[in-house]
Amino acid sequence: MYCNKGCSYDYPWKACSCFPDKSHMLRSTTLLLIFALTAISASAQSALTKPTAEQKAQQMEGIPTPPAETETPADPNDTPRLFSRLNGLFNGDLPQLDLPGTFKLILRPHVGDFIRRDYARLEAGTRWAYNEHFELTSEASVYFTHGLGGSKTDGYGVGRIRLGSKYIVERWPYPQYETSFTFNVEIPTGHPPVDMLDGNYHFSPTAVLQHNWVTRPRITTFGGFGLDILARSSVRGTYGTNQPHDHSASFITGAVYDMGQLKWTMTATYATTSVITSHSENFYYLQPGVLWYVPSKFTFHSKAQWIVGLGVRTTWGPDGFDFGTSSRVRAEITFRQVLDTIHLSPKKSTRH
Repeated sequence: MYCNKGCSYDYPWKACSCFPDKSHMLRSTTLLLIFALTAISASAQSALTKPTAEQKAQQMEGIPTPPAETETPADPNDTPRLFSRLNGLFNGDLPQLDLPGTFKLILRPHVGDFIRRDYARLEAGTRWAYNEHFELTSEASVYFTHGLGGSKTDGYGVGRIRLGSKYIVERWPYPQYETSFTFNVEIPTGHPPVDMLDGNYHFSPTAVLQHNWVTRPRITTFGGFGLDILARSSVRGTYGTNQPHDHSASFITGAVYDMGQLKWTMTATYATTSVITSHSENFYYLQPGVLWYVPSKFTFHSKAQWIVGLGVRTTWGPDGFDFGTSSRVRAEITFRQVLDTIHLSPKKSTRH
């Protein structure tokens, strides 16, 4: 059920309300400006704190910096160390990046759609680590009718586009911390199935602080704050259970226990519309999960890194209590590996 143009229905027991309201947009703009100024000040602070006190003293005394110690070869059972966002299972934008210059291709099929829906979805995207501090991401949600259900009217196409950027500030605000500032945009497109998305543009700035425990190197804890600014589009959609129907602010905290190929996660999120809207609705989310970075010997030594995830989703909110499970499968492969596979990468010269 939909309102007039520029409007949307709130929860079923409430009247139709239009947005964006001028007062709401003014408050949203103010918060976005504060977020941007915080990121700029953090960047400036990081530039001052990078050298350690010992390094500064040596530079002043003219003592050359000691050579870097040879690192002990990593235990293969403790790799990979990078932990990235996986929509729907782990939504924390931790301050971690690939090696500078890495360009990855990412595929995430929704295998469960062949059982639960009349159409299937495939998320295809890229992730580019421009340098050690900055990353750009893009993703398109493709859908197509698989023919195993009763409906044959969904067709195929691109239903949603996501664009994102991440900037990392190392050793800020303290030496054992890293902070990431991200900005993600979600754009509905085409004529996707009504239950595929909510029909809104989403503008989501987020700040996440990560703490690395020296005494417990396998444990990483984090906390963050984010905004979700909505704008109505012409694409039809349906809200999910306990999903905010208006602008909202969220507070996230959690931990990752890294066992090498297995990574256990726990995230707790509190979201509210009271910060930047005139009405107050509160939402609570708790999501434990586990990710398995599949060893290549189980994927016929494929160059792609396959990730299999399973999680439990628990929510409380205006729609009541909801409990369920979620599973994810994702493949990541670098652009150079693709070229190597099709034998197009430049060969190293053998001349001396």
